Amino acid sequence: MELPAISVIISMYNAEKYIGECLDSILAQTFQDFEVIVMDDCSTDSSVAVVEGYKKFFNERLKLIRTKKNSGSCGIPRNIGMTFSRGEYISFVDADDTITLTAFEELYSVAKKFAADVVACEKYYPVPENRWADSKSRNQLEPVGIKKSNFVTEPTLLTNNFFERVKDLCMTSFLWNVWSKLIRRDFIFENDLVFANRIFEDIVFTSSLALSAERFVLVPNIINYYRIVEGSGSHPLEKGLEYFRKYVRALPASFRHFDEFLSGKEFFRQHPDQKYLVLERVWMEITNYIAHMYNKIPLHEFDEIIREVFSGDENVALMSFNFNVANYYRAELMQRIARIDEMEKSARQDKAYIAELENLVAQLLAKE
Repeated sequence: MELPAISVIISMYNAEKYIGECLDSILAQTFQDFEVIVMDDCSTDSSVAVVEGYKKFFNERLKLIRTKKNSGSCGIPRNIGMTFSRGEYISFVDADDTITLTAFEELYSVAKKFAADVVACEKYYPVPENRWADSKSRNQLEPVGIKKSNFVTEPTLLTNNFFERVKDLCMTSFLWNVWSKLIRRDFIFENDLVFANRIFEDIVFTSSLALSAERFVLVPNIINYYRIVEGSGSHPLEKGLEYFRKYVRALPASFRHFDEFLSGKEFFRQHPDQKYLVLERVWMEITNYIAHMYNKIPLHEFDEIIREVFSGDENVALMSFNFNVANYYRAELMQRIARIDEMEKSARQDKAYIAELENLVAQLLAKE
């Protein structure tokens, strides 16, 4: 049997409202040499029935695989989906999103032209849920990216100088979202790239791609419509603490997963300073998700959660990193405070000197 060009992997959990639209956007592609693997993570609604109803439209190119128990994130379903994939390249699509009509055609042509390990978009269309059904309104949305400027205007093969790649990663030059990429399947398995079974799986996986791929191509194409669900921004205390607990619990395992990945790379064994730069960048990106909680909930409310999560020898790497980073920034802050004190002292001296000059000028004018 001839192998497909692209394996599309969709992780799904209780997406009955959205999965049909997602599959419609894939079915309508101008490029049809693909297979679709829907990984159901133990949905409790009618998501599975919806997908079953679509099988007849895909002519045996749609597989539905169910996990034995809910994993709580997209990581494990995606890993399983990759083992079932047969395509030359892999594309990940979220069950509640859609892609543009020519998405696969655009990215696959670039992948073949550059013999790329990874083809990565820099922007996507964010679509608020209340504007999703209005196609005219949706088409008027401005695309967004993680950086503010210097977007590529044509397909651009990045240097495989990993000092530069670390610099790009630390400057946040890549979209973290894995659905913005087309990835060569053999490259994934040759580098033992897997998703961490945590909610930060995209950040860690994308960082691993950027630090492994010799042929990494950035493109100006915009292929993703990303659904923004309204009303999830504010939480009462109980939900806020649960949100904090969920993200903090994910932090140690995600950090350990990424630390082990970097430690296995010869480049980072030879250049441990570069490893520290990458860990710091990813650590900051992950902790940004919970940083805003600290001005909403009293610190003592977090104490029990922190004690629970950070106990145990398996967190040594993260605790060591946090200790070093905290003290590094503390030392830097103390230096800045010292410089501010010096500047304030100098300003006071300048002010006194100016006052003396003004007094002298006044005396001279009085004599005239």
